[in-house]
Amino acid sequence: MIDIHCHFLPNIDDGSKSWEETMEMARMAVSDGVEGAVMTPHWIQGTTWQPAPGTVVSLVAEMNERLRAEGIDFTAYPGMEIGIIPDLPQVLSDGQILPLAEGEFVLIEIPFYSLPMGLEEVIFGIETQGKKAVMAHPERNREFQSSPKRILDFVSAGALVQITAGSLTGGFGDSAKRCSVELAKLGAVHFVASDAHSTRHRNPVVSDGLSVLKKAVGQEGVDTVIANTYEILRGCPGYKKAVTGKS
Repeated sequence: MIDIHCHFLPNIDDGSKSWEETMEMARMAVSDGVEGAVMTPHWIQGTTWQPAPGTVVSLVAEMNERLRAEGIDFTAYPGMEIGIIPDLPQVLSDGQILPLAEGEFVLIEIPFYSLPMGLEEVIFGIETQGKKAVMAHPERNREFQSSPKRILDFVSAGALVQITAGSLTGGFGDSAKRCSVELAKLGAVHFVASDAHSTRHRNPVVSDGLSVLKKAVGQEGVDTVIANTYEILRGCPGYKKAVTGKS
């Protein structure tokens, strides 16, 4: 599978602190059955975490060179995890931010407390450019934890959903775990990713989360979310939602 959300690139946000750690994260991912990942450093307007697309592309190229030199069978792709702002569609149109693998999917960060005003409009604005918004870790948002079915409004508006493997295993608390399982049972999970930040607590392992997902939606559902990760690289929205017991 491809990990579509991780923070392997060193010293660009709150992820890896060195190239050595980056390489070890890649080794861990390979050992877990992951063959590549989209590098998604934070992009938050008006902060020090606002890398230029060219910076990310250059770091990914360097990472791939280092991977080859160390004999690690893993491929990195450029992307960003984008903080939501009202004019995000315009920023995307202006080329200030990177879609996942420079393709047709845009990873937007869902905050942990209140949902941003105008989120549906942002999702629609991304779609008018022929791209799809991917909502990162909504299961960690308190509003979705209180009412998981709210996610269906945003899926109906055109958004896709990525949950974090660590949420499924309880790494972000019971509320995030319950919400992630409920979202899966609603058929509202399209991707599972690591959101890895280090080799330690928030590491690149996704298989444990997929094991929990299997209990919620069965092996076919797991196969679907894995297959969906390759659609990111193809640049075409050939995704399917996670199957539920009723599908």
